[in-house]
Amino acid sequence: MIERSDEISRLNTEIMNIIKSTSWRITVLLRIAKNLVVSPKREVYSILRSLFWKLPAGLRQALHGQRHAFVRIVRGMPQQRFPRNINVVTTDISWRQFKCQVLSRRANYKGIFIQEMVIDWNSPLYQRPQHLSTALGALGYLVIYRTDNFAGDAVSGFREVTKNVWITNRYEIEKIQDVVRSFYSTSSVNTPESLLRKGRRGVLVYEYVDHIHPDISGDQENIERLLRLKNFAFSGGADFIVASSRKLYEEAVESVGRDKVILVPNGVDTAHYQNSIHRRTPLPSVLIEFKQKHKAVVGYFGAIAPWLWYECIEDLSRLRPEIGFVFIGPDYYGGTSKLSAYKNVLYLGAVDYKILPAYAEKFDICFIPFRPGDIAKATSPLKLFEYFALEKPVVATADMDECTAYPEVFRGNSAAELSDAIDKALLVKDAPSFVARLRELAEHNDWMQRARVYESVYHKQV
Repeated sequence: MIERSDEISRLNTEIMNIIKSTSWRITVLLRIAKNLVVSPKREVYSILRSLFWKLPAGLRQALHGQRHAFVRIVRGMPQQRFPRNINVVTTDISWRQFKCQVLSRRANYKGIFIQEMVIDWNSPLYQRPQHLSTALGALGYLVIYRTDNFAGDAVSGFREVTKNVWITNRYEIEKIQDVVRSFYSTSSVNTPESLLRKGRRGVLVYEYVDHIHPDISGDQENIERLLRLKNFAFSGGADFIVASSRKLYEEAVESVGRDKVILVPNGVDTAHYQNSIHRRTPLPSVLIEFKQKHKAVVGYFGAIAPWLWYECIEDLSRLRPEIGFVFIGPDYYGGTSKLSAYKNVLYLGAVDYKILPAYAEKFDICFIPFRPGDIAKATSPLKLFEYFALEKPVVATADMDECTAYPEVFRGNSAAELSDAIDKALLVKDAPSFVARLRELAEHNDWMQRARVYESVYHKQV
């Protein structure tokens, strides 16, 4: 009887496990079906990315080109118009030439900085990695910026893109010893294994630049990859952690100690935004006519992404029909479909960083409408300091701690509060003392200032 009772118990357990397993599969299938209806491109991308990362490493590398082409379609980014695997720029040099012409003179540089893969140099959004690399190059470091020709770099070998800064798609740079290497918390291309494939080779720096969250980091599998990379960095894999915001800085300090963490917020190329050439840049008639139709223009540039507060933007545009709202930037995962359809909202697409200040000159007020929550609280928006350099008042979501730390930033946590903030900003936008203060803030937050703080990585390792 006891044996029969044990058998029945075992069968009951197996049946319950089957039911739970079946229930779980049905739940997953229902979730996938729902997501395919609500956001088909993003769900297909999520499924294919999950399959991609299950492939052997060699096969993944061979498929990088096709993967990136698909990502560009999903994100609404323009496709590359050059044939892959050809040397578009004839001035690109080989690894042998780079060793002879550049590395042979390494004693002339203050040090060597390698930016591990994060985004292409010619990405539609010119961001922190490019800015810091440029500033370090200007300070006398040799900067090697890794790319896989995703966004249009089309480099075959090595190419100098600005003073002392070389972009490359060559893996021979893994032979270079005694370097500082930066890897980003947002880049799933890097893994602990890939970073240590040829040994540490110098100092590893983890750039902790964003809260790891589904709206930024993608699906659960990608989040797990990024968390694994973070755990590697926080458990001793990184020699230093560079945090871009106070919230991220305090989190890192609590984990690894203050001696291993450096606070380097985002910054601005002040000279670029204040260059008088932008006043002579031709602008599309749609922007000029839009500005003429409205009492004032409130503008935003950056990714049109899940972290924007679309519901509030909708309410605000309805509440203030006399004000025009302009959005500039690449569409991430169908973000533009969530923008208000009111006539006082204009989307201009992505604009090249080289001429972006000319467009932003038409703004009366600059806008940072991030959705309240963890992302807003932990983000140091690069655009804040670019807005300061434009000498335009800034209105931001009240949860954006890195923005509201400046009393000059107007804030609100609802459409009504943001509407009042816009009115207050309009009252001072031409006041000489207020404009002078914004100019001063931009100069204090220039990328060259940030690079000088970053230099402590080199000083501490000695």
